[in-house]
Amino acid sequence: MAEIRAALGDPASSAPPTETVYTAGSVLRSPGAFLAGAGRDAARSGDIALRLFRSEVRARRRQSLLGHAWLFLPAAATTLVCTYLQRRGVVGMRETMLPYPLFVLSGMLMWQTLTDALNAPLQQLNAMRQLITRSRVPHEAVVAAGAAGALLNAAVRLALLLLVLPFFGMALAPSLLLLPFAFLALLLLGLAAGLVIAPFGLLYEDVGRGLPFATLFWFFLSPVVYPVAAGAGWLRFNPVSPLMEAGRSWLVAPSAPTAFAAVTLGSAAVLVAASLFYRLARPHLVARLG
Repeated sequence: MAEIRAALGDPASSAPPTETVYTAGSVLRSPGAFLAGAGRDAARSGDIALRLFRSEVRARRRQSLLGHAWLFLPAAATTLVCTYLQRRGVVGMRETMLPYPLFVLSGMLMWQTLTDALNAPLQQLNAMRQLITRSRVPHEAVVAAGAAGALLNAAVRLALLLLVLPFFGMALAPSLLLLPFAFLALLLLGLAAGLVIAPFGLLYEDVGRGLPFATLFWFFLSPVVYPVAAGAGWLRFNPVSPLMEAGRSWLVAPSAPTAFAAVTLGSAAVLVAASLFYRLARPHLVARLG
């Protein structure tokens, strides 16, 4: 914690910390002041988030031997297993628009981007619990630092996916310029869902413990290792489906999926609403956590 304070340039690293007192009174008595405060904190969060992000990256490098390889190894291992099962006929699979190994690999890399973003808000807030309850650091900066980490991971995965395309006989089509938007849309969806969960996860450990099980359930309901059949019923309502389908289609040719735009805009709206809800709950969270 002292290292983080020093990285932030916080004088509390060498002097007794100045505590910020939160009251549990309703801030909605003055909606204008509430929104203005949210805007001010968001504006001053950028520099703090960047410093937190850099500190986390340095710590990650010191504590890991394989480094960024972990961003690719789970996807590669899953691809090998699924391809083996598919070729042995253990698992029947419909024909896919891509070679099946590339289909699985691209799905896994996009799925990992989603789950990184989903877990980031709660993980960051839990890791910085002392900081957010005993200092003036905006909570938005802590969440933004986690989002920056997820964005870096997504960029590495995207680069790796582009690098392996020639090994599967895929031409570098102009539509690949659209592929980053699929990763960004999945990142946005994950952050929105993660920030909705975060306040409850800070109060109840059961939420954090149950999140991996919920994520696994969501994985099997998403077209990560299998294609969505036409008329797949309620599976079509999974917000992950149009994002992954668009990303895979952009590996081959440009397309303009309406559902992709709808899910992306909906995720952005949920993220804004979740941010305001978290800010509304913040005094109560600090009172409980402190």
